[in-house]
Amino acid sequence: MELFTVFIYFIFVDMAFAGTNAIHWSYKEGDLDQMHWSDEYPECGGQNQSPIDIQRRSVRHDPQMLHLELLGYEAQKGNFRMTNNGHSVQIALPPTMVIAGGLPDRYTAVQMHLHWGGWDLEASGAEHTIDGIRYMAELHVVHYNSDKYASFAEAKDKPGGLAVLAFFYEDGHFENTYYSDFIANLAKVKYAGQSTNLPNLNVRSMFPENLNHFFRYQGSLTTPPCYESIIWTVFDTPITLSHNQIRKLESTLMDNENKTLWNDYRIAQPLNDRVVTSSFLPRLGRGTFCRQEEIEAKLLKIEGLITSLGSHIHSDGGAVVTSRKGPRVIIPMVLHFTERSVGSYVKVHHGHSMALRSFSVCMHVRTHTGAVHTVHTVLSYSTAGHDNELVVAVGYEVGLWIGNEFVNFPHNLQSRGWSSYCLTWASHSGGAELWINGMVGEEQYLRSGYELQAGGTLVLGKDQDGFLGVSDADAFVGQMTDVNVWDYVLSASEIRDQMSCESSAFRGNVLSWGVTHLSLYGGVQLEAEHRCP
Repeated sequence: MELFTVFIYFIFVDMAFAGTNAIHWSYKEGDLDQMHWSDEYPECGGQNQSPIDIQRRSVRHDPQMLHLELLGYEAQKGNFRMTNNGHSVQIALPPTMVIAGGLPDRYTAVQMHLHWGGWDLEASGAEHTIDGIRYMAELHVVHYNSDKYASFAEAKDKPGGLAVLAFFYEDGHFENTYYSDFIANLAKVKYAGQSTNLPNLNVRSMFPENLNHFFRYQGSLTTPPCYESIIWTVFDTPITLSHNQIRKLESTLMDNENKTLWNDYRIAQPLNDRVVTSSFLPRLGRGTFCRQEEIEAKLLKIEGLITSLGSHIHSDGGAVVTSRKGPRVIIPMVLHFTERSVGSYVKVHHGHSMALRSFSVCMHVRTHTGAVHTVHTVLSYSTAGHDNELVVAVGYEVGLWIGNEFVNFPHNLQSRGWSSYCLTWASHSGGAELWINGMVGEEQYLRSGYELQAGGTLVLGKDQDGFLGVSDADAFVGQMTDVNVWDYVLSASEIRDQMSCESSAFRGNVLSWGVTHLSLYGGVQLEAEHRCP
């Protein structure tokens, strides 16, 4: 009788996480895709939604944060139901698994499920991102507050009613044998609604070894009804799966419409007034973490060196494109960033206000061989309020930041030659589009109704941060040319015209390539070898 009761309990939990059965939602297709969830589920438009982009520079370290005490996560035998619910694959967990310490109350496990990518060769599908970077996939282990509530159903919409442990996956060369049975059983639940029983389960072995480094914030369910009831714990150390295991996860299951189930993730939501805390001191970019006083002392020295270097280059005049008669057009003009260093960047002396409610940014770039699997910051506009007021980064995916909010545009471009990129955004809808070599991708949405702040600093080739003004995180290495910015959205024909080699191709009215005053720092070279013969 007890086993039967638990079985009914698991069915109820599955239905609760799937949302209201009468309303069919999806991630990217249909009338109720994720951009319209709030039409039927109002809490999906709330101020404390998940997932988020965790920006390590903004995280608040809490040295008093307790590590989690997990009980019952080790190997056990039984019947653990694994189900394809049409949106993901999930495993029902026994109530003997609990978080007994590290959170305000005791939390009992309910189920675990995954989110992944895979569509159109997209290599990443985690829900949370770290500094705008998306991992391959993400695991969620869901619990409810069993100190205050009798069941998941009672706790799911209450503040602090749920706790979710989130883990990232990365791609490796060797098979993770702790996942072998799980991956092999995916074929048994290929179609939506199918289930199978796992006779053995060792959840702890599916986690990374290090559980001491994590981020925490208050958020929501990442699927409808999006209740803002979750204490999120996002672990920093990723789990490694082999390339073959990742591909099986991405290609085996079918959704409710009998299509391959992929890209089952929600895009990052605004952080708003929330604070993300961490149990450790996160590394900022590459290298080990230094304490704040050490960082500030070192940055003051570097800043002085760069200021001196910039003044020297400016006085020589070779990097400033002006004349006594005013700005003159220099065509062709190519900027060559030869190495990744904190001192190599280009400052843009634009005369046009950056208080923009729409824009188009177009450029041609060629990244160095060996750097195609990274992300390169092409353009970065920083203000006193936002380090990432407007940032464009290209690489294995294209990232766009507006007002410190981020979206990514997956693509399958693998060219090592010159490539054309254009990004457009309109405040009235929040719609942003990416064009690569004259082809447009799927529209993304962020910062509807927002206006970019004026009075900031615009640079090329570097990210900017609050300490120094420039950072070598995601620094550009390669060549760029024809970087233009307009204060309106270009038409499709105007965007395609940017690929032309004709000298008559029109230039931006905010940043006009070859006309706008530029200052080059730290060995950035000015070349005349253009992308066009």
